Amino acid sequence: MLLHQRRGHILTTSEHFNAPDADVVFRSSDNVLFRVHSRNLEVASGGFPPTDFAHADEHIDLTEDSLTLELLFHFVYPRSQPRLDNITFEALARLAEAVEKYQVYPAMQLCNIYMEKAVPVNALDVLKYALRHGYPDLVNRAAPYVTLANISAEWNSVPPDLLYAWLRYYDSWNASIRKASLTAPHGHKCANWLDYQRKIFSALGELTGIKNDDSISAVITVPHFAAICCKDDANRWQKAFMDQIRDVPPFTKFI
Repeated sequence: MLLHQRRGHILTTSEHFNAPDADVVFRSSDNVLFRVHSRNLEVASGGFPPTDFAHADEHIDLTEDSLTLELLFHFVYPRSQPRLDNITFEALARLAEAVEKYQVYPAMQLCNIYMEKAVPVNALDVLKYALRHGYPDLVNRAAPYVTLANISAEWNSVPPDLLYAWLRYYDSWNASIRKASLTAPHGHKCANWLDYQRKIFSALGELTGIKNDDSISAVITVPHFAAICCKDDANRWQKAFMDQIRDVPPFTKFI
C-alpha cells in the first residue's frame, strides 16, 4: 500500500484500487483510500453516497474497514470474484452487511449462500441478518438452530420483535415435543423397551433451545443392540414423532 499523510492522519492507498484515472475516492474507517470509477459503481450497485460533486483529490468517508471494502469493490469490477470460504465469519458478516447497505448486486446472492453455510454454528447472527434484509427462506433455515443459550448470551443485542417471535416459536416447538412424546408405542412386552423409553425421554429433556429435525432424529434412534421387536416399535415411534413436530409452523409465521 502507498503511504501518505493528510490532516493529521497516516493514510494508505489500496494496491488493488488505485487507478490513476479513478474519479472517486473512498476512505475506510481505518484510513485506507480506495480510488474507483463511478461508472462501475453506477452499473453494479445502487447505494453508495452520491459522487456527482466529489473531486479526485477529495475522499468520501465510509464506515466500513479496509478489509470489508477491499472485498466489496472487487464485485463492482469485471474480474474474478474473491473467495469467501477462507475468511472468518465475522469478516463475512461485515461484508454481507456492506453488500446490502450499498446494494452491490453481483455480491448479494453469493453472500447469502455463504451466510447460509454458516448455519448452525452462527445461527443467531444469520437469523438477524436474514430478517434485516428480507430473506425468508434463510430465516426459516437458521431459526431452528438458535438455542436458548444463544439468546441468553446476546440478550441485549436481540431486537425485541425478534425476541418475541423466537419465544413464541420456542414455546410452539416445546408444546409439539410434549405432544409427540405421547406417540410412543404402548403395550410393548420386551424387557428392554421400558429402559429404552426412559433414555429417550431423558435425552429429549436435555435438548436445549429450539429443536429441529436433525437433533430429534438423532435422539429417537434405534440402538444397534436392540431386539428386533424394539427396533420395529422404535422406528414407528420415530416416524410418528417426526410427523408430529413437522406440523410446527416455520419461524416466519411468528413474525
